Amino acid sequence: MNHDARLLFLVLAFAWDGGNFLDAQDAAPVSPPPAPPAAPAAPTNEAGADAVKRVRNLGFRLNSKGPTVEPAPGTADSPAATATAQGAPGEAAKPDEGNLQLGRVKENVALPPEVAAIAKEGALAVAGQQWEKARDLYLEMVKAAPDNALAYANLGVAEHQLGNLLAAAGNLAKSTELNPHIARNWQTLGLIYYERGDLALALSCLTRAIHENPGEAESRIILAAVARDYGWPEAALTELQRAVEIDPKTAAAHYNLAVTYLESDPPRIELARRHYYAAIDLGTAPSPEIEAILKPSE
Repeated sequence: MNHDARLLFLVLAFAWDGGNFLDAQDAAPVSPPPAPPAAPAAPTNEAGADAVKRVRNLGFRLNSKGPTVEPAPGTADSPAATATAQGAPGEAAKPDEGNLQLGRVKENVALPPEVAAIAKEGALAVAGQQWEKARDLYLEMVKAAPDNALAYANLGVAEHQLGNLLAAAGNLAKSTELNPHIARNWQTLGLIYYERGDLALALSCLTRAIHENPGEAESRIILAAVARDYGWPEAALTELQRAVEIDPKTAAAHYNLAVTYLESDPPRIELARRHYYAAIDLGTAPSPEIEAILKPSE
């Protein structure tokens, strides 16, 4: 079974039940997510039809300070993440500024000395954002340690930064075959599928990332964006609420909740206001479109 077929199978191994992504063995049979719905009727509350029309053109933000990401290919009003890498040697990058950031992935695995030397050079290349050099080094590492999951994962990250999404997905899928328990690899693979517009595969990978690390907010933020594009707003709302519960200082979750509440029919203005200004207080960039909507009822 090729990796695409296996990942499609994983979509069927998870179900969303009343706001819970569950393993198939624990979940009652449910219907698959609905097809993206037609645009809802214009709401009648104080936001007004024109204001809500503007909101529907807003994308989600996938980290705290980044600008709204552009729609993904082949989907309507759907954000796709363009990653800007940043990472110090020996640690995976964390979001700071710009879009979701990906860096070198690490794991507590003993490496032969000659392979460890290549890994160190690769980490330095990643830290300097020398992606072609990093790719070449991780290609060497894959040849020297073909059973090492992190070699494939970091090669996938380098290919992703170079814009080679197909190669990135293939290497990260190989990494998940070798070690299926690294949440960051499932998250990155889900992000890549999202960028490619493969929403079903993105859902599969991101639900697996959450299964491996349910206490991490970042995967839930990306999953919410995918669910929103898929036409599954209830799941998007639930995952964003959970992200805020896990890390109340995650500005992207608050911002995306504000967008989600404004997209409701009718819009939930006060909840949107609360989460939007929470995101601003946490350092996210203001949105003139949202502020124009919130201002009349202030």
